[in-house]
Amino acid sequence: MSHISIKRAHHSTVADARKTADKVRSGLHGTLAVSAKDIQVDVKLGLLMAAFKGPIQSAMETQLDGLIKPAPAAAKSAAAKPAGKAKK
Repeated sequence: MSHISIKRAHHSTVADARKTADKVRSGLHGTLAVSAKDIQVDVKLGLLMAAFKGPIQSAMETQLDGLIKPAPAAAKSAAAKPAGKAKK
């Protein structure tokens, strides 16, 4: 049996993140864990579906990435700046 595990950070409420993740799991069986910061989707593929693991995982990742809200602009710019030296 084949297994797909995808984890992505999100920047929305847990309820909204759960709704988003449920859209990705449509028609699949597995587990879903949503925290204040992450969405974790784990799917078990049967014998016949295991042959299509790559395309299924790619489609799930693309869909999840498209549905997750981007980080707030302030957090993005702070994360993009290199750490400077402390002034003395």
